[in-house]
Amino acid sequence: MKKTSILFILIIWCLSAISHPKSSGNHIIPVPISSVKNIGGFFGHRMELNRNNYIKTFPIDEYVQFIEKREHIGWGWTQAEQHGKWVESALLSSIQSEDQALSTKVDEMLNRIIRSQEADGYVGATAKSYRSPERPLRGMDAYELYFVIHAFITAYEETGNQDALASAEKLCDYIIRYIGPGKAEFWPSDLRYPDNVHKVVAGQSLLAGHSVHYSWEGTLLVDPFLRLYEITNKKEYLDWSNWIVQNIDKWSGWNAFSKLDSVADGTMGVHQLQPYVHSHTFHMNFMGFLRLYRITGDKSLLRKVTGAWDDISLRQMYITGGVSVAEHYEHGFVKPLSGNVVETCATMSWMQLTQFLLELTGDVKYADAMERLMLNHVFAAQSCDGDGLRYHTAPNGTKPAGYFRRPDCCTASGHRIISLLPTFLYAEGDNGLYVNQYMDSEYAGKDFHFKVETQYPETENISIKISSAVSTKQKLHLRLPQWCNRPQVKLNGKKINDLHSGTYLTLSKKWKKGDVIEITFPMDLKWVKRENHSDYSYKDLPGGEHMYSELPTDRIPYAWMRGPVIYALDMVWNDNIADKAIQTSTDVLIHTDKTPVITSKPDNDMLGPVYQTVATCKNQEVNILLTPFANIGQWYQDKNNKPEKGKGTYSYAIWLYDK
Repeated sequence: MKKTSILFILIIWCLSAISHPKSSGNHIIPVPISSVKNIGGFFGHRMELNRNNYIKTFPIDEYVQFIEKREHIGWGWTQAEQHGKWVESALLSSIQSEDQALSTKVDEMLNRIIRSQEADGYVGATAKSYRSPERPLRGMDAYELYFVIHAFITAYEETGNQDALASAEKLCDYIIRYIGPGKAEFWPSDLRYPDNVHKVVAGQSLLAGHSVHYSWEGTLLVDPFLRLYEITNKKEYLDWSNWIVQNIDKWSGWNAFSKLDSVADGTMGVHQLQPYVHSHTFHMNFMGFLRLYRITGDKSLLRKVTGAWDDISLRQMYITGGVSVAEHYEHGFVKPLSGNVVETCATMSWMQLTQFLLELTGDVKYADAMERLMLNHVFAAQSCDGDGLRYHTAPNGTKPAGYFRRPDCCTASGHRIISLLPTFLYAEGDNGLYVNQYMDSEYAGKDFHFKVETQYPETENISIKISSAVSTKQKLHLRLPQWCNRPQVKLNGKKINDLHSGTYLTLSKKWKKGDVIEITFPMDLKWVKRENHSDYSYKDLPGGEHMYSELPTDRIPYAWMRGPVIYALDMVWNDNIADKAIQTSTDVLIHTDKTPVITSKPDNDMLGPVYQTVATCKNQEVNILLTPFANIGQWYQDKNNKPEKGKGTYSYAIWLYDK
């Protein structure tokens, strides 16, 4: 009887201490970026390069001067969106790295921007002489100011800067003063309702950016407005945002907002919302809808966004986790392998949108999608020197052409998302602390401190060592990714059984210094045949946007995968093939009947492991190296002999044809 009672108690304790929820069941928020320390390995190195070789050397002074002068009347937006993205990413990077010199520079630039704010609240680039009550913003102002408002709010949240918060409020008050019922509205063209219904438009709108975006480039302001509402609780920001959302259907002429219900039903693809669905713009709007859901509890908003996310991830997400075809979403499974695909702006906003859904739902599938993107495409878009980023990063392409530093939307978005990455690792909620992404780093919370020691995903092993903890019981939730069929976890050397992929493993105990969690995620190795593959042709819309059609083909390419890591044939490292700009789709045939074997890395700074396998090149059998796609920003072997960045010197390809 006594033994039975003890056994029963032990079983109950185990069930209460270890659980496997797919989702957390409550909202979670990222931990303060200041609590994420000492990021190491490949990713920490690339973040450091982003900070030192891009952010700190970027000529931000001239772009702040551009805002201070406020003489802009043209359509171009690239100059006017640099300062908002730079301030936010530089601030986050300086806090996380404890870089005091960068922090001082951020303060200087932020204060100059704030001092330039006009008495009525405007702080953009557009000349005062150009603006009027009927035209309070220049066409791309809304898009540019989206990032300025976010930068102001981030400065307030991270440093307590009251001036930044006041500037955000003044700017939003300016917009409300001139845009609203009976005032200026976000019409994408000269057409008005109902004459605009189902009309195809092009060109440039007065207030809502590109006309082909059908007003969504103005309505994206809902996201920062509601972020400001969550801080200030000023009802006018919520009322204005509700008015915006209620008018999207009317302004678009295509009932695009209401059609999201059909996307959620599975009866419509997201590409059918209107004639052109710009990926990045829609992501930013979706984040506004999610904030409105969080504030109001209106589940129809969450349903709209999760339905769109599911459709995109099913049909329009590349194997690397990246999204967008020529900056938009296409019909069916149309995802060309080369050309202007996977825009870096879309990478940034897709990552943020997915993180937001993870925070609201706690569903592991969102963290899995972020991992795929983080491990593959984010750093593939960055040059290995950290001084440039690509506008598009196709799965198959050439380099170093495309890695550049000139001020455009995507280079700015690239350095911003790299600076945001530490905010995606850990989260906290009423139900404990969450480890969402695994990266060599330290978490230094108020009452809990641990170190994650790993070279993941280069290795399969992760160790979490507790260095300090409060004496009360605390729950630690560990993501077990869906892609891993056989996850293994030990707590202080004792194996935990009955693990479930695609869930959080919840460990609940009184943690103490010296506790160790050992995690192993075995990675399957496999050749993957591309599904829904076609050849493609495209035509241009009146504004120059590419729209694709499928062409039949009986040739289907393959990719090499190791767990969540995607590999590429990168001609920088393949000295066995003399022609470095070779056409991989015609001249290199992979032997998928061969299993690649691990070999030594040709460069210590690259992410590994590296595999060697067999291919046929121009009728000659050769050994080739396959390297993780994240490394394609390496565009030279010899640092003293670098090709010019504007050339297509080397080719690379994830997708290869079988012999």
